[in-house]
Amino acid sequence: MTLPFALAVITALVIAALLLPLLRRRFDSTRRLDHDLAIYKDQLAEVERDRLAGRLSGEEAKAASTEIERRILAAAGADDAATMPVPPRRRFLPTAIAILVPMAALGIYFQTGRPELPAQPFAERPKPPAPSVADAGPMEMVRRLRERVEKDPKDVEARLALGRAQLAVGRVADAVESFRAAQQAAPDRADVLSALGEALTFESDGVVTQPARALFAAALERDPRSAGARFYLGLADAQAGDPASALRRWLDLEADSPDGAPWLETLAREIERVSRQAGIDPKSIRPDRKERKPRDAGMPQPSADDVKRLEQLPPEQREQQIRAMVDRLAERLKEAPDDVEGWRRLARARAVLGEHAKAAEAYAAADKLKPDDPEILAAWAEVRLRLDEVGTKPLSPETIAVLKRLEKVRPDNGLALFFLAQADEAAGDRPSAIARLRRLRDLMPAEAPARAAIEKRLQALEGK
Repeated sequence: MTLPFALAVITALVIAALLLPLLRRRFDSTRRLDHDLAIYKDQLAEVERDRLAGRLSGEEAKAASTEIERRILAAAGADDAATMPVPPRRRFLPTAIAILVPMAALGIYFQTGRPELPAQPFAERPKPPAPSVADAGPMEMVRRLRERVEKDPKDVEARLALGRAQLAVGRVADAVESFRAAQQAAPDRADVLSALGEALTFESDGVVTQPARALFAAALERDPRSAGARFYLGLADAQAGDPASALRRWLDLEADSPDGAPWLETLAREIERVSRQAGIDPKSIRPDRKERKPRDAGMPQPSADDVKRLEQLPPEQREQQIRAMVDRLAERLKEAPDDVEGWRRLARARAVLGEHAKAAEAYAAADKLKPDDPEILAAWAEVRLRLDEVGTKPLSPETIAVLKRLEKVRPDNGLALFFLAQADEAAGDRPSAIARLRRLRDLMPAEAPARAAIEKRLQALEGK
């Protein structure tokens, strides 16, 4: 009887330790959104650190950030339910649980347990199988994106991200299928057409087939500045035996590209290769051709040794090193203020470091160079929301202006619809708030958890 008595004493002490703070606890209403946003902020920072360290590609990091942003929207939509005051009857529930659960567990243990058996040390227990390499990294990203597509087949951005992730792991046929589905959902988007054409080119081992060329031509018709379409149409000309036409396309693209554009290095190599094979001097086609800076003229990309050294530094020194890299990029942009991609990289880095005001300034600079770009506006809006401490303060006029511009170019953007509806409600404009919440509700899958919260808010506004 010694063991049961000892267990009973230990259980009593544990119950007492649990009851004391629970009895003193005040059951005030709290806002869950504040806690969720802090967690999602850390997750976004972790994604950006992985990208800077080379553990995630740019497309993987973008897909992961998009998923976290959707969770922020879902958390905001469920905020009303999280802030409901605790009913009086629940005040006694923790005490009842603290007493009944241990007593029930103890009774079940003495009825079915075997306290006389010797302990089994953790080191001697069977080890679980090691995780498969195929289940980590890019493959895990493919799995998550596929789940997103299954939940919302109309999510074009998710299908594009899935196709790019499939290309990254060598699943070209699957990528073609994903991009075709994206084209069916958005047949007039230039980036979708170019993505499908590129996948078809990869599928044919680098040969720009006639279907791929037709896709690139359609993309160029919709967006004459599409760098991908212009590059691959030039490649198609070169493969068709017309190097002069290919060089004209590429030299025009090179002249139109900003310093630091990600395709400049590849473009320069192809110009040099085709001009050498054809015996054509590029300056004979474009006499005003100038030497262009490759992408690495922007923020230095850390090597594997750099990443290893950074990981070995104490957290304070590591952050100083990262801030030094970001500051170098900021200094370079003073000399090349027309580098839109540089401003975007600077804004993302500032956001990861928690410098939301500076990140907003960088996105504003990128917006001046590339107005109404949906990706820039979405990222800018998110930074502005963090700067406004959304959930605790009213939205600033600057944030509302960015959200309205985002809604204009992307009417189905959930982030813009949700927070603009909140702003409408705060301003007393119930009809506008109802209209935006209805659009947001209709965009959500029937089983989405946030849809129920949106429906509840709509009923409250409509007075039902």
